[in-house]
Formats: sequence, structure tokens, C-alpha cells
Amino acid sequence: MVDNERSLIIKKLKRYKSSVESKENSLMEELSLLESKVSIRYKDGLYEVEGEFKDLELDIYNNPYETYLLAQIKIVKVLPSLIDRHIICLKKGHDLDVVLESLEFEIYKIKKEAYVNIKEWEDLLKHLSDSLLMEIENNPKGPGDFIIKELCWIRDYEERWR
Repeated sequence: MVDNERSLIIKKLKRYKSSVESKENSLMEELSLLESKVSIRYKDGLYEVEGEFKDLELDIYNNPYETYLLAQIKIVKVLPSLIDRHIICLKKGHDLDVVLESLEFEIYKIKKEAYVNIKEWEDLLKHLSDSLLMEIENNPKGPGDFIIKELCWIRDYEERWR
């Protein structure tokens, strides 16, 4: 039973990793459309970035779409190697619960770092009703909603481990 569960989790993590890796290119393309200083070329099966993207920490957050893209790019650049490390632990027979808790904690740290400077959005969370937050989490309609959904996930994780 445990081996079947372990195999299933490994398979799901590999699928998740593949999904994350494929997401990076589309995020980069979307961001390049917003930023005129950057162009992305497809060459030899890879996307090459020419120019430089704004640094997320220096952005003023006037554009929630751009903010969301920048944060997601930061997240998807780190996740594949993190997922690989946890798959290796599962393959070595480490305790399932410990590995999954570790993965969730590492994802929390990555998301927290990506969204650390979005104080305005964190303040907004305090003023939204629980029913509206639940609606946004279940059916986000735009980049602002996606940011709120990510911040809710971070907040919920922190509250769970207080």
C-alpha cells in the first residue's frame, strides 16, 4: 500500500514538475510583451532572453498583471530543482509525510520570497470579506485575483503552523 502511494506521489510530482517547466516559457513570452526592453527568441528548442526584465523588488506594482508574471517567473525558476530533490528523497524511501511537509514548506518559502514586497496586497487581504476571498480562491478572474489567491495560500500556511 505504501509503495503504491509513494509511486503515485512520485508520478504526480513528475507531472507537476513538467507542468512548471513548460509554464516558464509562456510566462516569459507574456512578460516580454509588456516590457519593450526585452525580447525573447526561440532558438534550437529553447527560449533566449535578450535584454533585462525589471527586478520584482524594484517594481512599483502599478500593473498587477506584470507583478503576477514577475512573481510567477521567480517561482517557476526554482520549483523544478526543488521537486527533483523531494522525488529523490521519496525514491530513497524517506518518510512520505516528512518529505511532503518539507516540500510544502519549501514552496511556502519560495512564494513568500516572491511576494515579500507586495505590502499593498497584503493590506487588501485584511479588508476583504471571507466570502469574497473564498470566491476569489475558487474562481480567480484576473491577475489581481491570482495575487490575492497566492497571498491567501501564504497566509493560510503561516496560520496553520503558528
